[in-house]
Amino acid sequence: MPADRDELIQTLVDEMGLTPYEAKAYVAILYHGPLTPKGVNQKSGIPRPRTYDVLNSLVGKGLLMEQPGKPPKYSAVDPKIGLKKLMEDLEEKMVRDVKHGWTAVESLVSSLSGPYTTAKDETSEEDLVWVTRKDRAMIARYSEAIRSVRKELVVATALATPPDKEVLAAVRHILKRKKSSRVIRPIGSNWSKDDLNEYGELIKLGDDIRHLEYAGLTFAVFDRKEVVLWLPPHPSTTTVWIKLPQLAEILMSHFETLWEQGKPAGPLLKEYLVDK
Repeated sequence: MPADRDELIQTLVDEMGLTPYEAKAYVAILYHGPLTPKGVNQKSGIPRPRTYDVLNSLVGKGLLMEQPGKPPKYSAVDPKIGLKKLMEDLEEKMVRDVKHGWTAVESLVSSLSGPYTTAKDETSEEDLVWVTRKDRAMIARYSEAIRSVRKELVVATALATPPDKEVLAAVRHILKRKKSSRVIRPIGSNWSKDDLNEYGELIKLGDDIRHLEYAGLTFAVFDRKEVVLWLPPHPSTTTVWIKLPQLAEILMSHFETLWEQGKPAGPLLKEYLVDK
Protein backbone atom coordinates (compact mmCIF):
# COMPACT_ATOMS: atom_id res chain seq x y z
CA MET A 1 0.00 0.00 0.00
CA PRO A 2 1.50 3.37 -0.97
CA ALA A 3 2.66 5.26 2.14
CA ASP A 4 2.43 8.92 1.07
CA ARG A 5 0.78 11.19 -1.45
CA ASP A 6 3.59 11.05 -3.98
CA GLU A 7 3.43 7.25 -3.97
CA LEU A 8 -0.37 7.35 -4.25
CA ILE A 9 -0.13 9.69 -7.21
CA GLN A 10 2.45 7.50 -8.95
CA THR A 11 0.38 4.37 -8.32
CA LEU A 12 -2.72 6.01 -9.80
CA VAL A 13 -0.70 6.91 -12.88
CA ASP A 14 1.04 3.54 -13.25
CA GLU A 15 -1.78 1.19 -12.27
CA MET A 16 -5.02 3.05 -13.02
CA GLY A 17 -4.05 4.96 -16.14
CA LEU A 18 -4.65 8.46 -14.79
CA THR A 19 -2.56 11.34 -16.09
CA PRO A 20 -0.22 12.95 -13.55
CA TYR A 21 -2.48 16.03 -13.37
CA GLU A 22 -5.57 13.87 -12.85
CA ALA A 23 -3.85 11.88 -10.12
CA LYS A 24 -2.70 15.04 -8.33
CA ALA A 25 -6.17 16.64 -8.46
CA TYR A 26 -7.89 13.45 -7.33
CA VAL A 27 -5.53 12.94 -4.37
CA ALA A 28 -5.89 16.62 -3.35
CA ILE A 29 -9.69 16.26 -3.16
CA LEU A 30 -9.44 12.93 -1.34
CA TYR A 31 -7.23 14.50 1.32
CA HIS A 32 -8.90 17.93 1.63
CA GLY A 33 -12.54 17.22 0.86
CA PRO A 34 -14.69 19.19 -1.62
CA LEU A 35 -12.73 21.88 -3.45
CA THR A 36 -13.35 24.56 -6.04
CA PRO A 37 -11.12 24.63 -9.12
CA LYS A 38 -9.05 27.34 -7.43
CA GLY A 39 -8.71 25.16 -4.35
CA VAL A 40 -7.64 22.19 -6.47
CA ASN A 41 -5.05 24.39 -8.16
CA GLN A 42 -3.70 25.51 -4.78
CA LYS A 43 -3.68 22.09 -3.13
CA SER A 44 -2.41 20.05 -6.06
CA GLY A 45 -0.10 22.44 -7.86
CA ILE A 46 -1.47 21.62 -11.31
CA PRO A 47 -1.48 24.57 -13.78
CA ARG A 48 -4.52 26.81 -13.44
CA PRO A 49 -5.47 26.73 -17.17
CA ARG A 50 -5.65 22.93 -17.00
CA THR A 51 -7.73 22.64 -13.83
CA TYR A 52 -11.21 22.60 -15.39
CA ASP A 53 -10.23 20.09 -18.07
CA VAL A 54 -8.68 17.79 -15.48
CA LEU A 55 -11.68 17.98 -13.15
CA ASN A 56 -14.15 17.36 -15.98
CA SER A 57 -12.11 14.33 -17.03
CA LEU A 58 -12.22 12.91 -13.49
CA VAL A 59 -15.99 13.47 -13.38
CA GLY A 60 -16.28 11.61 -16.67
CA LYS A 61 -14.27 8.73 -15.25
CA GLY A 62 -16.62 8.45 -12.28
CA LEU A 63 -14.04 9.45 -9.68
CA LEU A 64 -15.49 12.89 -8.82
CA MET A 65 -18.90 14.50 -8.42
CA GLU A 66 -19.59 18.11 -9.41
CA GLN A 67 -21.74 20.50 -7.34
CA PRO A 68 -22.99 23.29 -9.66
CA GLY A 69 -22.35 26.84 -8.60
CA LYS A 70 -20.15 29.86 -9.17
CA PRO A 71 -17.60 28.49 -8.70
CA PRO A 72 -18.52 24.78 -8.78
CA LYS A 73 -17.20 22.38 -6.19
CA TYR A 74 -15.87 18.89 -6.70
CA SER A 75 -15.94 16.02 -4.25
CA ALA A 76 -14.59 12.47 -4.50
CA VAL A 77 -16.75 9.44 -5.10
CA ASP A 78 -16.03 6.74 -2.51
CA PRO A 79 -12.84 5.06 -3.88
CA LYS A 80 -14.39 1.65 -3.16
CA ILE A 81 -16.94 2.54 -5.83
CA GLY A 82 -15.11 4.97 -8.11
CA LEU A 83 -11.85 3.07 -8.54
CA LYS A 84 -13.56 -0.29 -9.00
CA LYS A 85 -15.85 1.22 -11.63
CA LEU A 86 -12.84 2.77 -13.36
CA MET A 87 -11.12 -0.63 -13.46
CA GLU A 88 -14.28 -2.26 -14.84
CA ASP A 89 -14.39 0.37 -17.59
CA LEU A 90 -10.70 -0.18 -18.37
CA GLU A 91 -11.26 -3.93 -18.51
CA GLU A 92 -14.22 -3.54 -20.89
CA LYS A 93 -12.15 -1.28 -23.13
CA MET A 94 -9.27 -3.75 -23.17
CA VAL A 95 -11.64 -6.57 -24.11
CA ARG A 96 -13.07 -4.47 -26.94
CA ASP A 97 -9.57 -3.53 -28.12
CA VAL A 98 -8.42 -7.17 -28.06
CA LYS A 99 -11.50 -8.31 -30.00
CA HIS A 100 -10.92 -5.54 -32.52
CA GLY A 101 -7.26 -6.57 -32.75
CA TRP A 102 -8.15 -10.22 -33.40
CA THR A 103 -10.59 -9.14 -36.14
CA ALA A 104 -7.81 -7.12 -37.75
CA VAL A 105 -5.39 -10.06 -37.41
CA GLU A 106 -7.79 -12.46 -39.12
CA SER A 107 -8.24 -10.02 -41.99
CA LEU A 108 -4.51 -9.41 -42.33
CA VAL A 109 -3.66 -13.11 -42.14
CA SER A 110 -6.14 -13.78 -44.95
CA SER A 111 -4.64 -10.98 -47.06
CA LEU A 112 -0.95 -11.56 -46.35
CA SER A 113 -0.61 -15.35 -46.17
CA GLY A 114 -0.81 -15.65 -49.96
CA PRO A 115 2.05 -13.24 -50.69
CA TYR A 116 4.12 -14.73 -47.84
CA THR A 117 3.70 -18.30 -49.12
CA THR A 118 4.48 -17.28 -52.71
CA ALA A 119 7.61 -15.38 -51.68
CA LYS A 120 8.70 -18.23 -49.41
CA ASP A 121 8.31 -20.79 -52.21
CA GLU A 122 10.24 -18.58 -54.62
CA THR A 123 13.10 -17.88 -52.19
CA SER A 124 16.44 -18.53 -53.85
CA GLU A 125 18.37 -21.58 -52.75
CA GLU A 126 21.28 -19.16 -52.27
CA ASP A 127 19.53 -17.71 -49.20
CA LEU A 128 21.21 -20.22 -46.94
CA VAL A 129 21.86 -18.31 -43.71
CA TRP A 130 19.61 -16.14 -41.55
CA VAL A 131 20.26 -14.71 -38.10
CA THR A 132 17.57 -13.86 -35.53
CA ARG A 133 17.53 -12.59 -31.98
CA LYS A 134 15.96 -14.70 -29.28
CA ASP A 135 12.69 -12.84 -28.93
CA ARG A 136 9.02 -13.49 -29.65
CA ALA A 137 9.66 -13.37 -33.39
CA MET A 138 12.33 -16.07 -33.07
CA ILE A 139 9.99 -18.27 -31.02
CA ALA A 140 7.30 -17.82 -33.67
CA ARG A 141 9.76 -18.68 -36.46
CA TYR A 142 11.01 -21.76 -34.57
CA SER A 143 7.47 -22.93 -33.86
CA GLU A 144 6.55 -22.49 -37.52
CA ALA A 145 9.59 -24.56 -38.55
CA ILE A 146 8.53 -27.35 -36.17
CA ARG A 147 4.97 -27.34 -37.49
CA SER A 148 6.33 -27.58 -41.04
CA VAL A 149 8.34 -30.75 -40.35
CA ARG A 150 7.45 -33.45 -42.86
CA LYS A 151 9.19 -36.43 -41.30
CA GLU A 152 11.70 -35.80 -38.53
CA LEU A 153 12.78 -33.25 -35.93
CA VAL A 154 15.78 -33.65 -33.62
CA VAL A 155 16.83 -31.22 -30.91
CA ALA A 156 19.88 -31.16 -28.65
CA THR A 157 19.83 -28.39 -26.07
CA ALA A 158 21.99 -27.37 -23.12
CA LEU A 159 19.21 -25.12 -21.82
CA ALA A 160 18.04 -26.32 -18.41
CA THR A 161 14.81 -24.31 -18.34
CA PRO A 162 11.50 -25.67 -19.72
CA PRO A 163 10.60 -24.95 -23.36
CA ASP A 164 8.33 -22.08 -24.34
CA LYS A 165 4.61 -22.97 -24.38
CA GLU A 166 4.35 -22.05 -28.06
CA VAL A 167 7.15 -24.48 -28.89
CA LEU A 168 5.46 -27.28 -26.91
CA ALA A 169 2.23 -26.65 -28.82
CA ALA A 170 4.11 -26.95 -32.12
CA VAL A 171 5.67 -30.25 -31.04
CA ARG A 172 2.24 -31.59 -30.04
CA HIS A 173 1.03 -30.58 -33.50
CA ILE A 174 3.58 -32.75 -35.33
CA LEU A 175 3.26 -35.66 -32.90
CA LYS A 176 -0.48 -35.84 -33.50
CA ARG A 177 0.34 -36.06 -37.20
CA LYS A 178 2.70 -38.98 -36.56
CA LYS A 179 5.90 -37.10 -37.29
CA SER A 180 9.09 -38.08 -35.45
CA SER A 181 10.55 -35.95 -32.67
CA ARG A 182 13.64 -36.77 -30.64
CA VAL A 183 15.10 -34.51 -27.97
CA ILE A 184 18.28 -34.58 -25.89
CA ARG A 185 18.34 -32.14 -22.98
CA PRO A 186 18.90 -31.69 -19.25
CA ILE A 187 15.68 -31.82 -17.22
CA GLY A 188 15.83 -29.92 -13.95
CA SER A 189 14.43 -31.00 -10.61
CA ASN A 190 13.43 -27.35 -10.17
CA TRP A 191 10.87 -27.57 -13.01
CA SER A 192 7.33 -26.93 -11.87
CA LYS A 193 4.81 -29.73 -11.61
CA ASP A 194 2.98 -28.34 -14.65
CA ASP A 195 6.19 -28.29 -16.72
CA LEU A 196 7.00 -31.88 -15.76
CA ASN A 197 3.47 -33.03 -16.57
CA GLU A 198 3.54 -31.27 -19.94
CA TYR A 199 6.73 -33.08 -20.87
CA GLY A 200 5.18 -36.33 -19.70
CA GLU A 201 2.21 -35.72 -22.01
CA LEU A 202 4.57 -35.20 -24.95
CA ILE A 203 6.20 -38.55 -24.21
CA LYS A 204 2.76 -40.20 -24.20
CA LEU A 205 2.11 -38.66 -27.62
CA GLY A 206 5.33 -40.21 -28.95
CA ASP A 207 7.99 -37.60 -28.27
CA ASP A 208 11.24 -39.49 -27.65
CA ILE A 209 13.02 -37.46 -24.98
CA ARG A 210 16.29 -38.36 -23.28
CA HIS A 211 17.90 -36.65 -20.32
CA LEU A 212 21.56 -35.70 -20.60
CA GLU A 213 23.63 -33.26 -18.55
CA TYR A 214 24.76 -31.58 -21.73
CA ALA A 215 26.75 -28.35 -22.07
CA GLY A 216 27.62 -28.40 -25.77
CA LEU A 217 26.17 -26.83 -28.88
CA THR A 218 22.41 -26.32 -28.86
CA PHE A 219 20.80 -27.10 -32.23
CA ALA A 220 17.77 -28.43 -34.03
CA VAL A 221 17.63 -30.24 -37.38
CA PHE A 222 14.50 -30.27 -39.52
CA ASP A 223 14.07 -33.17 -41.99
CA ARG A 224 17.88 -33.46 -42.33
CA LYS A 225 17.87 -30.28 -44.45
CA GLU A 226 17.60 -27.16 -42.32
CA VAL A 227 19.48 -26.38 -39.10
CA VAL A 228 19.04 -23.82 -36.35
CA LEU A 229 21.93 -23.12 -33.98
CA TRP A 230 21.65 -21.27 -30.68
CA LEU A 231 24.99 -19.57 -30.15
CA PRO A 232 26.57 -19.80 -26.66
CA PRO A 233 26.66 -18.65 -23.94
CA HIS A 234 23.28 -19.92 -22.76
CA PRO A 235 20.62 -18.70 -22.56
CA SER A 236 21.44 -17.62 -26.10
CA THR A 237 20.40 -14.26 -27.53
CA THR A 238 21.30 -15.10 -31.13
CA THR A 239 20.16 -17.92 -33.40
CA VAL A 240 21.49 -18.86 -36.82
CA TRP A 241 19.30 -20.60 -39.41
CA ILE A 242 21.18 -22.55 -42.06
CA LYS A 243 19.63 -24.39 -44.98
CA LEU A 244 22.45 -26.82 -45.78
CA PRO A 245 21.84 -30.60 -45.90
CA GLN A 246 25.58 -31.33 -45.54
CA LEU A 247 25.70 -29.51 -42.21
CA ALA A 248 22.42 -31.16 -41.19
CA GLU A 249 24.00 -34.60 -41.71
CA ILE A 250 27.06 -33.66 -39.61
CA LEU A 251 24.83 -32.52 -36.77
CA MET A 252 22.67 -35.62 -37.09
CA SER A 253 25.78 -37.74 -36.61
CA HIS A 254 26.68 -35.71 -33.51
CA PHE A 255 23.12 -36.04 -32.26
CA GLU A 256 23.23 -39.84 -32.53
CA THR A 257 26.38 -39.86 -30.37
CA LEU A 258 24.60 -37.78 -27.74
CA TRP A 259 21.54 -39.99 -28.04
CA GLU A 260 23.52 -43.03 -27.00
CA GLN A 261 24.73 -41.17 -23.91
CA GLY A 262 21.28 -40.02 -22.80
CA LYS A 263 18.75 -41.81 -20.62
CA PRO A 264 14.98 -41.99 -21.22
CA ALA A 265 13.33 -39.01 -19.56
CA GLY A 266 10.13 -40.75 -18.47
CA PRO A 267 11.44 -42.34 -15.24
CA LEU A 268 13.20 -39.12 -14.25
CA LEU A 269 10.03 -37.09 -14.74
CA LYS A 270 8.14 -39.49 -12.47
CA GLU A 271 10.89 -39.26 -9.85
CA TYR A 272 10.78 -35.46 -9.86
CA LEU A 273 6.97 -35.45 -9.72
CA VAL A 274 7.02 -37.55 -6.54
CA ASP A 275 8.88 -34.73 -4.79
CA LYS A 276 6.44 -32.02 -5.90
